[in-house]
Amino acid sequence: MAGWDIKNPEGIRFSSYVLRDVHLVKLGWMVPLFTVLGAVSLHLLLGNHRDIPFFISESDFPGIEGFVFTAGLFVSSVFQFLIALRLYFLFKEKARPRVLLVGTMLGVASSTHLSVLAFADMYQYLSIHVYTSIIVFHGGFAWAFLAHLSLPNPNPIGRRLRLVSLTLALVSLAVMTTTLARGIDEQSTKLGLAPDNIPLDQLQPWIDIAAPAEFILFFSLLGCLASFSWDILGHANQFENPSIES
Repeated sequence: MAGWDIKNPEGIRFSSYVLRDVHLVKLGWMVPLFTVLGAVSLHLLLGNHRDIPFFISESDFPGIEGFVFTAGLFVSSVFQFLIALRLYFLFKEKARPRVLLVGTMLGVASSTHLSVLAFADMYQYLSIHVYTSIIVFHGGFAWAFLAHLSLPNPNPIGRRLRLVSLTLALVSLAVMTTTLARGIDEQSTKLGLAPDNIPLDQLQPWIDIAAPAEFILFFSLLGCLASFSWDILGHANQFENPSIES
């Protein structure tokens, strides 16, 4: 078969090859995991870190860590875009269709904004970076939550992992958002500066709380992604040979 087929029941078909959904989901959480760990580690080892702790996006620093960050997150956005669509096609017949459709739209929005975020670093494009990161985090959480709600009989293991991950994501998102907003409000009034012009060093007391919360949010969203593996394993014949094959 020429071209590609995203609706294939066995996985995404690229010409004569099939990327099984189980592997797609693994790539969807493993690529961003190793991307962030690699970029953050390089940022630390090369001595480019401003302070500790720091936001994940601070590792998108000019140099090798910035390349790892940009390339890895762009590839991640492609996988996450495909995962959102594949879950829709896999489960639309048995799931709550409207809930799943809205969740899929949010998942697509989150992944497309992630592709922009990968190139819009906070050092040169702060406004774009802040906007896209809001859509990525909030949209990603909403997608996972709605996809979870749409499944009538989720796998017990996947369901438990998803509930734990969603709870951690919600708490960490709230902590990160409210803490940073409080710091920006205080320093904006104190320094007489617009929020975009406040130096990060002036926000460090609040970043000490917000940055760890961001890391927890990131890992929790990856947990949400990984949790759908168990639901996919029980779907159709994908448990028989979850591999890329011709």
